[in-house]
Amino acid sequence: MSIQLPRLSDGMGMDGAAKLSAHAANAVTTDADTLEEARLGFSRTHPRRSARRVFHFTQLLAIGALFYGATWVARVAPTATFTVAHIAALAIFSAAIFIRVIAAAQLAPFLSRLASPARFPIYTILCPLYREANVAHDLVSALACIDYPREALDIKLLVESDDSETIAASCAAAASTPHIEVIIVPACAPRTKPKALNVGLARARGEFVVIYDAEDRPHAQQLNAALAAFEDGEPDLACVQAPLVIDNADASWISRQFAAEYAIQFREMLPLLALLKLPLPLGGTSNHFRTDVLRRCGGWDAYNVSEDRANFANKLNRFRTHAFHIPFLSHSCASAA
Repeated sequence: MSIQLPRLSDGMGMDGAAKLSAHAANAVTTDADTLEEARLGFSRTHPRRSARRVFHFTQLLAIGALFYGATWVARVAPTATFTVAHIAALAIFSAAIFIRVIAAAQLAPFLSRLASPARFPIYTILCPLYREANVAHDLVSALACIDYPREALDIKLLVESDDSETIAASCAAAASTPHIEVIIVPACAPRTKPKALNVGLARARGEFVVIYDAEDRPHAQQLNAALAAFEDGEPDLACVQAPLVIDNADASWISRQFAAEYAIQFREMLPLLALLKLPLPLGGTSNHFRTDVLRRCGGWDAYNVSEDRANFANKLNRFRTHAFHIPFLSHSCASAA
């Protein structure tokens, strides 16, 4: 889910280069050791769980056998094969609807408690940006509305080194905000959001860390609600997922479908999975973590383009931790319609 942005030019004139140089003086450049760990740390530590290796030999054999078997059966008994496939598809679709009905019927909505500790822990906010210069100021303005002590906020804007316009826009937007740090991530493979997040995690000062995308508009009280969830949860509570809300549902038919799907996923399905202590498919944004657990798990897999959403929840389970869901305290984000 992203906003379609205009394509930016890779080239810059003398005026543009001077402007970038002036703004980038306030930015932090990633050192070689940190970049190497962000790129390859997880795949080296957990090679069998990393997406760096797409397929194993046994998986290829299984896929080939299934494809050959399906093709052979379809040729020998095409009518029976079609009937079985039709019944199987109907059963899967019916099961999905049944689970959603159960989720909607079993859970009563309630509001999150807001934390009010004597000392607010430092909270790190990681915001990866790429080709998003035109929303950098809006993002910083949205982050300024968060109701959390400024001295306890550690905000990091993560920008690729070859994205000169976003670097300039981010540095300009954060120039007068001391708790916002612009980090320049060298442009190298893999070009993924998880790699940038690993760079931010290496410099995170917070006891807790949350991810926001450039188009997100987080609820002002979301950090307080997440902190309360960690306080009220069990000691092994490692991750809190806040619900996402599409804020332009009236824009088009596609936007309405996005809004409906997100409402079902974040208001019904995820709370049910949390209630059953099952792994959550994380949303990729508004994920709140205990920083120490995130680091012990190895951070993100830089080769997983889906931000390790489902994989990370399974990693938490391996570390005897689990994820929880903040009900009915959300933030809005625009759909791709």
